[in-house]
Amino acid sequence: MSKNDKERLVDTIMGEAVLHLLENDDNVSFDALIGQLQENLQSETDREKRDAYRTAINGVHQFRALQTKTVSAPGSLKQSLRTTLAQKTTSMTKH
Repeated sequence: MSKNDKERLVDTIMGEAVLHLLENDDNVSFDALIGQLQENLQSETDREKRDAYRTAINGVHQFRALQTKTVSAPGSLKQSLRTTLAQKTTSMTKH
C-alpha cells in the first residue's frame, strides 16, 4: 500500500468515525472521536485498517496536545495525522 493510499485510508476511517458520532447525535470532541476510533479498532480484523486506526488515534492525541500547548497557533489535524503516518512508515522501513 502506498503512502497516499495509507493517508486516504486514515482520512476515510476518520470521516466514518465523525459521521458515526454525528448520526448518533453524540458530541464531537477529541475524547469522543478517540473513543469511536478505539471502538472501531477493537472490532477490525484487517491489519492495514487496524494500523490506520492506530495512526488516526495517535494523530488525534498529538493534535490535541499541540492545541493545548499553543492555542494561538492553529494546527491541522490532517497534518498531524500525516506526520504520525510518516513517522510510523519511517520506523517500519528501518526494521
